Amino acid sequence: MLKKILNSLISCIFPSLCISCGRKTEENILCKRCLEKIEFLSPPLCKMCSQPLKKKEIYICNKCKGENFFYDQLISAVYYKEPIISLVHLFKYNYYDFLGEFFSSLIVKQLNTLGFNYKEFDFITNVPSHPVRIKERDYSPTKLLAYQCAQKMKIPFQEVLICKYLHKSQTKLSFRERQTNVKGVFESKDDVKGKKIILIDDIVTTKATLSECSKVLKEKGAKYIVGLTLAKSYENYS
Repeated sequence: MLKKILNSLISCIFPSLCISCGRKTEENILCKRCLEKIEFLSPPLCKMCSQPLKKKEIYICNKCKGENFFYDQLISAVYYKEPIISLVHLFKYNYYDFLGEFFSSLIVKQLNTLGFNYKEFDFITNVPSHPVRIKERDYSPTKLLAYQCAQKMKIPFQEVLICKYLHKSQTKLSFRERQTNVKGVFESKDDVKGKKIILIDDIVTTKATLSECSKVLKEKGAKYIVGLTLAKSYENYS
């Protein structure tokens, strides 16, 4: 709670400093130089991993062909590189909750660029954190991000997933370890039969977490699921 108060004071007292590099700026949150470093994913993009398609690839990249997905589409806004890496860390571990507003604006900007019709979805939900993690951080970053996106898109936010077990962080795990690590971890507390859902997470690397959450929602009757993330990792997982 003290961290939350201190960060709120910092954002009020030093509104003209870039939180990435510390330079003076007339912009909000980031200076022009740091803003220009943010790289949006440019279409055409793979429908299942949001990777830019290569020549001769249509709709789905070669890596995703033959894979089984429980979600129906995946969209990421930007690449996971600086200054996004540092900002996400501040958002998740240092209670820079005001970054949720900035991140959601990047996501909605990308959706509009892609011509994605989010108005046709029933609600937005988030990949949940375990209660222990929420207590450690004082809040759920993905929940806040999903709520901010819902506000901007003017569609409902609904918290339907829960994290039943405290699992290892996915950060340093291999592709197969990530898949195993989240199996059976999530549960849906609501019936979502026939619903079209946008599922929010901060970063996608292997797609394991989004896929497992989507599996749970599909088992509860979800009709169509779009995984939506702020950032996509550069890491080369198959």
